[in-house]
Amino acid sequence: MLPFLPLAAFLPLISNDPVKVPLGPSPGEALEDSGWESLDGTVAALASTLASGAEGESLWGFVKPTYGVSGDLPVDAEGNYGAVAIDAARLYFDESLGGTTVRLSTELATGSASLLDAWALFSVTEGANLQVGQFRTPFLRTANIEANRNLFILPTRNSLFYRVRDGSRQGAMLSIDHGPMRLDMAAQNGFDQTMDNNLISSRVELNLLGEGLGDAEGALGASAEPQVTAGIAYSNDEAGDEGVAIASDIAVTLPRFYVQIETVSYEADYTALDLAAGHILPSELEAGRGDTTPISVTCSHVIPGDKWEVGARYEHFDDVLKRELLTVGFNRYYQGHDAKVQVNFSTENSSGDDADAFGIGLTLSF
Repeated sequence: MLPFLPLAAFLPLISNDPVKVPLGPSPGEALEDSGWESLDGTVAALASTLASGAEGESLWGFVKPTYGVSGDLPVDAEGNYGAVAIDAARLYFDESLGGTTVRLSTELATGSASLLDAWALFSVTEGANLQVGQFRTPFLRTANIEANRNLFILPTRNSLFYRVRDGSRQGAMLSIDHGPMRLDMAAQNGFDQTMDNNLISSRVELNLLGEGLGDAEGALGASAEPQVTAGIAYSNDEAGDEGVAIASDIAVTLPRFYVQIETVSYEADYTALDLAAGHILPSELEAGRGDTTPISVTCSHVIPGDKWEVGARYEHFDDVLKRELLTVGFNRYYQGHDAKVQVNFSTENSSGDDADAFGIGLTLSF
């Protein structure tokens, strides 16, 4: 089966967040290894340049180039897989107009602009907001974390499915913040791209300890006090007979440590939605999400000095192929998540085949 970088290439998700690794031979101009010290200097200089004029502005974004290699996926004449890709090239525009917040964002990695966010947020009353436009479904905490704030090069597989921002995610959402609890209730177009069959979703999130974990994965910048946030969510895309999914997740930070567990239960007929959206190949019907309950466990530790973070993630897909995916890696931070290098190794086991892959990614935000 397929590990983390090839996984994104073989799952043609409608999400704009998965890594888009082309299946082709390694470029002839492969980067030469000039040593970690040289890489440190280069990334630090780029980060300083990008950050120099960004403070206080509403126009921002990030780029994520990635290189992946695997000897288990023969592609070129030598029987190796290798590819360089720009996983993301995002541009965001945020503006506040009185009590209204507006966001527009676009993806430029493919060479043409595609619309991601396009929404306006209105204050209804104290602690209550109405969001209208195109936005992510409120389902998993990790699915609403921006791609430049991921702990690993790729987020969890469940998160990939729920990071979609396209015409199927146009609608309205009411959000209520009440002390340690947040409630989101949304009605969106759904996979059929019309208002005839809506995608109805809701999420309840509760800060059991502390004031919340913030907008990133991992332990970097975690509070000195323990933080525990848990959530449960419901999603029903009425374009399918039983397009129902139920999720639960919990994330914990301690000083320099991070633990996250998330699971999603998909109803049996959810596979029909996968096929309609192009999530899985027609020849691999048995590998769909219908009637599965995949789970993932993630943990990480920030080394004193806040420059390095090591992490591991285990995913069990609960499908008939009995797929399991283990990813380990480390991050080198230059300006937190805004400028970092990620090095990941993944191994996937299944009843049909096994595969390993190595990847290195660069994130630069501005």
